[in-house]
Amino acid sequence: MKKEILISVCAICLCVAGLAAQNHSSSSKASFDKFVEESNKAQSSNDAKWLQANLADTYVEGTSFGTWIPKSQLIKDANDSANNKFTKSDISDVQTEVVGNVGLARFKESYDAIIEGQHRARTIICSMTAEKQGSSWKGLSMHCSKIE
Repeated sequence: MKKEILISVCAICLCVAGLAAQNHSSSSKASFDKFVEESNKAQSSNDAKWLQANLADTYVEGTSFGTWIPKSQLIKDANDSANNKFTKSDISDVQTEVVGNVGLARFKESYDAIIEGQHRARTIICSMTAEKQGSSWKGLSMHCSKIE
């Protein structure tokens, strides 16, 4: 009888722990989905304040033109709207996943922009990595490749 009660208590504890983990996971995924959306919006609208607050100091972006751009350069470019401006930025096929405190996103972007004074228009696929720090996300890196 004691063994049956102990097994029942353990089963209930495991169910409660599983539900708690599932709720934490779904709230983390929802907050990461929002982070990905805000990140893409911040980059295409030159929101330097958002980039400063939400990207890790060691953030690096790999572009579809074969260059690495650190956070400091992204912020500098965002503050230079005369030479850096998006006229189109369409994001599609967004897929996100949260593993522990790491968020992974994959998406497709078609854009038309002036970047560092040069006109650029193309369709790219990108992957983004972020880390959950407390209740917020910090972007760690992004890499994009040309597809069309």
